[in-house]
Amino acid sequence: MGKRLLVLHGPNLNLVAGLDAAVKARAAQLGLELIGVQSNHEGVLLDTLHAERSRVQGVVVSPAGLFGSYPLRDGLEAVGLPVLEVYVSPLGERVSVVAEACADTLESEGLDAYLEALTRFANDDLTGEDGEDDEEDEDADEEDDDSDDDVVVGPGKTLGRKPKTAAAPAAPGPGSRKTLGRKVVEAPAPAASSSKTLGRKPKGTSEALSEDVVSRALVHKKISDRLAGRLSPAELAAWARTRWLEVQGGGPTESGQRDLLEETLQRLTLSNIPASRLSERELVDLMTRMDR
Repeated sequence: MGKRLLVLHGPNLNLVAGLDAAVKARAAQLGLELIGVQSNHEGVLLDTLHAERSRVQGVVVSPAGLFGSYPLRDGLEAVGLPVLEVYVSPLGERVSVVAEACADTLESEGLDAYLEALTRFANDDLTGEDGEDDEEDEDADEEDDDSDDDVVVGPGKTLGRKPKTAAAPAAPGPGSRKTLGRKVVEAPAPAASSSKTLGRKPKGTSEALSEDVVSRALVHKKISDRLAGRLSPAELAAWARTRWLEVQGGGPTESGQRDLLEETLQRLTLSNIPASRLSERELVDLMTRMDR
C-alpha cells in the first residue's frame, strides 16, 4: 500500500451524496490508504488530527463551514504534515484562515477538488505544477505535429511554421488562492548577495557530506543552498520533512545532536507555510546553531 492519508471532512459533508464512495474509489486507483473522519464539531476534527499525526504522511482537509477556524489552522501547523485544503463549492469572497497552514487550496463544484488532492499526493506534487508542465509539453507536441501537415517546400522557404514565443505568465497578486485547474507560480527565491555571510561551516566536517546520517553539517549545507538559490523554499521544506520523519522513526543522526536536529528539521518543514515562513535572517540564525 502507498501513502496513508488522513482525510478530514467538516460540517454537513456527511450529506454530500457519493462523497465517501468517490474518495475511496479514487484512493484505491492511486494505491493510497485513507483514514477518513467526518464531524460537525471542530474539536472532533482536532482530536483526530492529534491522534493520527504519527500514522499518516499527509492530510486532506475539507473545512466546509470551518474555513475561518484558527484552532484548526493552528493544529494543522503544529503537526507539521503536508496539507491540501479542498472545497466542494467555491469560497467566493470568503477568506479561508485554514489555507494559511496548507500547501494549496482546491475549489470545485462537486467532488473534483477531493480527487485532485488525492492525485497530487500520489504524485508527490502538492502544487500541481508538474502535471501542468506535462500538459504544456503535450500541447507543444500537438502544435509541432500540426505544423508538418500539407506544407509545400519552395526555394528559400523553411519547412513548418515559425514557432510562437510564449508570453510570460503574469505574477499572481498577494493573497491569491488556487481554483482547481488554475496555476499560481511562486517567484523563485532571490540569490543571496555575495557580500552576505551565510554562517560558518561546522568544524571537523569534510566537503563530501553523507546523506545517510542526519548531521549539523548536512542541515547547514541545505540551508546554505536555499539561501544561495540552489534550492527553492518548497524543496528545502520537502527535504526537511523527509529527514524529520526519518529522525522521528529512529534514523541515524550525529551523536548527541538528535534533539537539536529534530527541532531544526521540524522548523524547516514548516518554513514554506505562509504563517510560519522563515526569513533569510532566521535561516542564517539556524545555520549558526549548526556551528555550535
